[in-house]
Amino acid sequence: MARPSGHPLQMSQQLLTLSISANNLPAVRTQTRKVAVLSGLEALQQTRFSTAVSEIARNAVQYAGGGSVSFMVEDIGAAREQGVVAVVADEGRGIEDVAKAMSGLPDANGRIPMGLVGSSRLVDGLLVESRPTGGTSVRLEMKLPRTVARLTPARLDDIAAHLAERGPLSASEEVEEQNRELLKIHQELRAKQAELERADTRKNQFVATLAHELRNPLGTLKLAVDLMRKRPTIDPDEITRLADLMERQTRQMSQMVEDLMETAQIAQGKVVLAKELADLNELVAQSVEMSAGSTTAKGHEVTLRLANVPAWVQVDPRRMKQVLCNLIQNSARYTAPNGNIVVAVSCADSKAVVEVKDNGRGIEADLLPHIFGLFVQGNGSPGECGLGVGLALVRRLVEDHHGAVEARSGGAGQGSVFTVTLPLSTPRGA
Repeated sequence: MARPSGHPLQMSQQLLTLSISANNLPAVRTQTRKVAVLSGLEALQQTRFSTAVSEIARNAVQYAGGGSVSFMVEDIGAAREQGVVAVVADEGRGIEDVAKAMSGLPDANGRIPMGLVGSSRLVDGLLVESRPTGGTSVRLEMKLPRTVARLTPARLDDIAAHLAERGPLSASEEVEEQNRELLKIHQELRAKQAELERADTRKNQFVATLAHELRNPLGTLKLAVDLMRKRPTIDPDEITRLADLMERQTRQMSQMVEDLMETAQIAQGKVVLAKELADLNELVAQSVEMSAGSTTAKGHEVTLRLANVPAWVQVDPRRMKQVLCNLIQNSARYTAPNGNIVVAVSCADSKAVVEVKDNGRGIEADLLPHIFGLFVQGNGSPGECGLGVGLALVRRLVEDHHGAVEARSGGAGQGSVFTVTLPLSTPRGA
């Protein structure tokens, strides 16, 4: 099967290679789980990945008498996200019709290749290559969580050495390991259930807020249309005033729709970053200037503190200014009139840091862990709180730049601090 065009060839770093036989399938699952844990996959990802690899390894034993599995870490997908890859290979007779095998239809002997079908649903990517002369290779991909720092070559060498040192578990140790795994899965599923319930509540709040935000401009537009219909001899000045009013309301609704569409595109990874070397000091200064309308409208005093040296970072300037403007405008929105906002840039430990601090209403303790979630809104009137998409967009864009963003607050009335951390870059020739 040909490699999809969206799958770029990337250099990979080998971690481990194991032989596959009927006698060592439990060991293959155990080693797969170790690879997943050491690479930083989440608990549920670890189980999905180890289960998928085990199923394909079982296929290799069933159809070819055995084979091998190789583990590596490489950049995968069009977005070049770092992920764990397992390649299960055998020298059996191959698969006559890969598309049919992936569809779950019975083979020539009436057997349904459930390993391929089921495994494809467990991992982020599955690619099957089968040669006409015999032999099959199945590649399984699992993306690393965005919260995990990018694995460096040195860290990957450490992981490979650790995997090489540890021998296979005994039968009792294998059972104990699987029990721990099941307990972790149970705890994670309960946590995910609670998060889904919170997400459902946020969705309902978002729908109510969106209805409120749309109702106001629509009501104004309807009023303007009614006035024009009831007064056919309306004078030109009045027509101009009503037309300006309708244009403002239409522009407001268009901006809301554009914000929602852009948030959806970024969340789905459809936005391609145009990165270049830039001084974060300049981006921050420009963002403060761009946000002046929001800050001056409420009489806020904005203090700008730039780093003493250039803070070179590899970013998409437009997107990074979008992040910074969102944070500054968020502080302006949730700070009472005549408040204080401090925007500071610093460099330390190969990191560039931007801090946006205000003396506003703060963030409640129960809301703080979820503040970057989609549709999460602070307390206040719907019109004041916005749609709850700004901070979710901030987090996604910062993570796409291999950075991190966090929020701190002492609670209600204690103000807030938002911190963006990005890796420093070195200019060419420096």
